[in-house]
Formats: sequence, structure tokens, C-alpha cells
Amino acid sequence: MAVIISCRNGHDKLNLTLASLAAQTYPEHLVAVYVIDDGSVPPIEIPEISPTHTTIIKFENLANKWGKAEATNFGTSSLTEDVFWFLDADMVLEPHHLAQHMKWHHGADDYLVLGWKKFVKEWGYSPQDLYARLKDGGYEALHPVSEVKEQWEALVADTDDLRNANLGSFRTLVGATFSMTRKSWISIGGYNPEFKLGNDTELGWRTLLQGLRYVPERDANSWHLGLTRIETNRELVIAHNLPIFANYMPGVGRLRKGFAFAWKIPDFEVILDCRLMTAESFLKIVNVFEANEEMQARYRLWGPWEILAGRYSVSEDEHEQLRAIYRFAFGDARFTFEDLDSATHLSVNDILSKVTVRSTPFLIFTEGNPDEAILFLGMRTHIIGTGNGLEGVVDPLDQRTFIVFTPALSRARSAGGNLQANIQSGWGLRWDDVGQFDFGRPAPRPSVGQFFKMVRTSLKRKPRLKDVFRLANKALIVLHVKKAK
Repeated sequence: MAVIISCRNGHDKLNLTLASLAAQTYPEHLVAVYVIDDGSVPPIEIPEISPTHTTIIKFENLANKWGKAEATNFGTSSLTEDVFWFLDADMVLEPHHLAQHMKWHHGADDYLVLGWKKFVKEWGYSPQDLYARLKDGGYEALHPVSEVKEQWEALVADTDDLRNANLGSFRTLVGATFSMTRKSWISIGGYNPEFKLGNDTELGWRTLLQGLRYVPERDANSWHLGLTRIETNRELVIAHNLPIFANYMPGVGRLRKGFAFAWKIPDFEVILDCRLMTAESFLKIVNVFEANEEMQARYRLWGPWEILAGRYSVSEDEHEQLRAIYRFAFGDARFTFEDLDSATHLSVNDILSKVTVRSTPFLIFTEGNPDEAILFLGMRTHIIGTGNGLEGVVDPLDQRTFIVFTPALSRARSAGGNLQANIQSGWGLRWDDVGQFDFGRPAPRPSVGQFFKMVRTSLKRKPRLKDVFRLANKALIVLHVKKAK
């Protein structure tokens, strides 16, 4: 196990963190602590009370290479331990904290374990005093008064401790204390260096879509020393993060509404089997996605494109429809063309195996000329409401249209074997005739309890007038109260 702490200044808090690590009950010879010094002044030194195997890794800041993400990626690049535990430099850990993480990693290699933390505003102990009190069983008595993040706890509780993970579950990875295998860290590519703030949130987005299983470990307790940056500079942090969050994370609220940018990560990967598709059907499908101002799509067009290269007669063109589709889309970077022989039959598993999982949350496939009853965006709403991993319809011409939730496909891939069967067992799967599928199912509403948790969280901040009206409107929806005329 490698404990990885990226730190810039904050020496006093770091010393307390290292003292609490020295008091851990997990076997010391199995743990190595790496403190990545991200340009601290003065440089970080190993304090007297710290784990035996503690190493300082110096990270040299450059004009185009600086910050926690870059420092952590640099520091982890040469580590060989099987499990990486990422820890903020302002944490005091309950002595069994590390052991509670490791009990999961001994069982499987695709867990992402989240520690449980409470926030404290004041502390008056030294590293020596802290170490002695922790060894004497005094963790709980350190802070009789503390704060929890109700929004974070609600995200965990509302999904049965993330057993029923959904599109919003990535928000539970907020840094401070989390662990995964080295194999998982390498496979997801570490931190995105574009993020100077919010890098844990973006990492959460990618780990969710890559199919890692989130485990909030309620017995891995810790105290977070001080408030978070967003609590002390809320408006500034939100303004800083909004553009880059909108680019990389389609699941973060409605950040994209009102903007006309081509975002880095789309909401949908749309695969169109164009072999029997008319240009009219193609344009209708594309227009459905492009008409939505909050969501974007990238398109993969499958067909025998190479046959368009030969000489043809305009009046007797047997590939007229395929050629028209190509001519509409060939100059648009949102569309890619992939050759597929006219005679090739693809099963659903064949189609799924051709998908490269990235950071796009939903895959939609359709073929031929889809029935006009099919509402593609309605399928997204429906699958979010049911929590299934795949839902599809078959029309009277035996044409298939289906949507896949990317985390379900990622996890099905890691299990090996039949992808549809794995999605069925892990998430749920549903096929219907097109006339039996409810495309108009509304998005799930919060319960009354969930709504009032949201209200309490909002009122702890200084609410703006428009926020008050927004909450009032939500209350009318949740409670089914009609406005008096």
C-alpha cells in the first residue's frame, strides 16, 4: 500500500496528518508513505512523528506544469505498490482507517474506496499530543463538535451506499481520502492535468464511467482540518470551474445550457448503421440530437463507404442514399466513417464489442430507418429512471435501437464473456417492441425527504433571491401543490 499525499505548504497540518498515519493499526511494514512536495516554501521535511517508511518526492514546478494533478501524476509514475491511497495533507485519521480501506482491496481489484470524513474548524493539539491520544483510543474525543456535508451523505444514502450507482455518483469522489489499485489508477490515466481545481471531481467522472465499484466505507473515519476552498470562496471557485467542468463532464447539472461550444466530451456516442438508411432518416436522427441545447453528440457512421469511390451515374446511382449521407457529413468533425461490409450481420454483443469506452455517459445505436415512434432522448430519460444498464426496442421491420449506460458496459467488459448477459446480471437489461416502450417516462422526482435535505443544505449558504424562487418551484412539484389562481 502506498499512501500518497500531494502538498504545497501547510506544514503544520501535514505534520498532524503524518502523526495520525503513524498511529494506524495496519501493519507498518506493508505501508509506504510518499509526500509529494509541490514547491513548498520552506521545503517539506519528514517530521519526528511519522510512519517509518516515509519518503519526500520533490516535484519541480514549471510554467506549463504545476499543481496537484501534475504533482500527483509525477509522484505516482514510479511507484510499484499494489494499492494507492490518496490522502489530503489536512486530515486526522482514526487508527483503523487504513485497515478499513484495505479489507476491500484484498477482495477485488476494481474497488474505489471512499473514506468518511467530518469537518472541524478548530484544533489545538500538537503532533505529539495527537499521536498519544490516538494510541490511547481518544479519536472521537478530539472533536465533540463537527460538521458533515449533508449533500455528500445524501448522494451516498440515496443510492444504498452507492450499490445502485447512477450518473450523479461521481460527485462522491471529493478527494481527502480515497483508494484504488495501481492497476486502476494506470488504466484511467491518473489525474487530468487540465484541472487545477476540481481534479478529484473529474477523476470521479472517469472512474465511474470506467466501471470502478464505489465503496463508501463508513468505518474509515477522519477529521478534515478546516473548511474547503469552495466554502470560503464559493462564487469565485464556481466561476473558475464552470467552463472546464462543462467541457469534460456532461453529467454536471445544466452547465452547458445557453452555450454553443462543441464540448470536449459529448453526452452521447451515437452509432448509426447506415447500410440500409435513407438520407431522410439520417437527417431526422441527427436533427433530434442537435436540437437539444443542453446535450451534444458525436456520431459513428457504419457502412460500406469504400464502394462510393468508383464512377457512378447520377441518374442510376444504386448507392444514392449512402452517398447523400456521406456528402452531408464528411466535412463535419462530429462524424466519423467506419467501413462495414453490406453482408455482415452484427449481434448486439458484436456492436458492444466495437465500442471504445471513454468519458461519454451514453451510447445509442440504431439501424436502417428507425420507427418514428422512437424518441431517442426519451430513452435516456427512461434508462436514468430505471437504473438499467441497457434498454432497447425492436420495430416491426426487426430493426434494433438501444441505449447503453457506459459504466454498465465498462463493468461488463471487465467481467469477460457475454456482454449482454453481464449487463443483465450487474445492472439490468430490457428489450421491448417499439409499441410497448414508454418513451415519455418522466425523470424521477426527489422524495419529500430528499427535497428538504436539499433545502437545508442551500439555506446554510447565503441564498440569492433567484435560488429561493427556484426552491419554491421545486417544492410545488415535489408536493404536487397547485398555485392558487
